[in-house]
Amino acid sequence: MEKLFALIWLVSLVAFIVYWRKKASARKAAGENYQSDPEYLAISKTKRIIGIVCIVSFIATGALAPKSDNKTTSTPATPQASSQSAKPTEQAKPKQEKTVDYAEADIDVLINEVKNNAAKANKNYKGKNVKIIGGRVSNIESEGRYIVIEGSDQFSLLHVQCYPQNKDVKAAMIELNKDQTVTVYGKIKDVGEIMGYSLDLVKIE
Repeated sequence: MEKLFALIWLVSLVAFIVYWRKKASARKAAGENYQSDPEYLAISKTKRIIGIVCIVSFIATGALAPKSDNKTTSTPATPQASSQSAKPTEQAKPKQEKTVDYAEADIDVLINEVKNNAAKANKNYKGKNVKIIGGRVSNIESEGRYIVIEGSDQFSLLHVQCYPQNKDVKAAMIELNKDQTVTVYGKIKDVGEIMGYSLDLVKIE
């Protein structure tokens, strides 16, 4: 089943790109009245359906992927030190946690930026720590490996896919409900014109 969904995803992705270009051509040909042009509307509807198939097959492929259960065990080293010879000045000082500054960004602004110019959005946001506000939970993966949040435009295929980076945020993620409004913190790892953003998730509010 995994291979079947992977094939469906690949085919639908190619079809989505083709119809994306067809839609742009139809809009250009129709001029200013493109919103009432029958050909443009038909292509737009077909592209939306293909996009939904693409997303569903992508999620299904990830859900059916075999899990890796490679666990490594390590034997703690036995410290060899004399309490009499240890000096206070030589004792390790506790490390101070680094504070991370997160740039606040509205999810609709992020979606519009990648929609208008994906290359510019990639340059502006990839590798940046952000606090994304106004997101709506649209999908929670069954194994808790990621969640998807969307903006106010429910018909847009662009979204933010969030991958939990620790046990605490994964536990908080599992307690969410679909259509719940959330604020998420993390580092943007990837930006693409087809799916949107990929985020290393460290905190949910």
